Amino acid sequence: MAMASRNTFMGYCRANGAVGVRDYLLALPSVVCATRAAARAIDGIPHAVTVEHPVGCAQIGADREQTLRVLVGIGSHPNVRGCAVLGLGCEGVPAAEVRDGILLCARAAEVVTIQSCGGTEKAAMCAGQLLKEWGRSLSSRDEVSLSRLMLGIGPIEGLGAAGREIVEAFLERGGSVLGVSAPGSSGFAYGERFVGAGQRTVMQGGSGPSETITGLVASGSQIILAQADGQNLGGHPIAPVVRLGYEERLQMALHDDMDGMIGDRSAEGWVDWILEVASGRHTMAEAEGVLSFAISRVGPTL
Repeated sequence: MAMASRNTFMGYCRANGAVGVRDYLLALPSVVCATRAAARAIDGIPHAVTVEHPVGCAQIGADREQTLRVLVGIGSHPNVRGCAVLGLGCEGVPAAEVRDGILLCARAAEVVTIQSCGGTEKAAMCAGQLLKEWGRSLSSRDEVSLSRLMLGIGPIEGLGAAGREIVEAFLERGGSVLGVSAPGSSGFAYGERFVGAGQRTVMQGGSGPSETITGLVASGSQIILAQADGQNLGGHPIAPVVRLGYEERLQMALHDDMDGMIGDRSAEGWVDWILEVASGRHTMAEAEGVLSFAISRVGPTL
């Protein structure tokens, strides 16, 4: 007799109805000038993470709006318990504006600016204290339907038909799938929040693999599926990235950079494995700490 397919995972149920697969405390710089303060803010705090990016200053028009949209999406992500938004105090993408966008999603967020605190070190201390306060409350995992999980599809062309079979198997069990289209083509905006159960849709892709994955995460994907090769490696600071290899020559060369070869399991087997990751199992990128964050650009910086 065939075993019944697993259709649940153990996730973090948030007050606004969202479900996370990780429980991070995030120090989020709204501008490149605040990245050092954000990095120092998380020092020694369990489950605290940050992201680094070179944007947020002197951006205008659609480029500014895209950066703001992505930062709000990252700060309000289901995998984040609370977010301290750090800014300089005079940036083009103000920390308060990012914070307000996160609050509109009914998620915990506070703002810290370097100038109002009296410098980088004091701002880091203030942000760190906020993260510690959020960290005092206990979070636990509950059994949740697979219909509450959205799988972001990064570059998987190399996985061929076997990769597409994983996507179809995930959909058949009731999950949602967010794919990508070429930049500027059809699909909803890069990093725009998507909410749907048992659906398949596409987002406009980013300018590179890391940018695309950041856009998928900002849109609400709790977990990412992507291929592993010389151009596609590593994970993401906020969402686990399942990396699958597809060429035998890379099995030895990138053994520590992938979660397995596409042929190691059936499509159903990989869906079960994805649910294990959603329930807390670390991907290779998480275990090795190989993570990257990049926001796609659509205009010049003044």
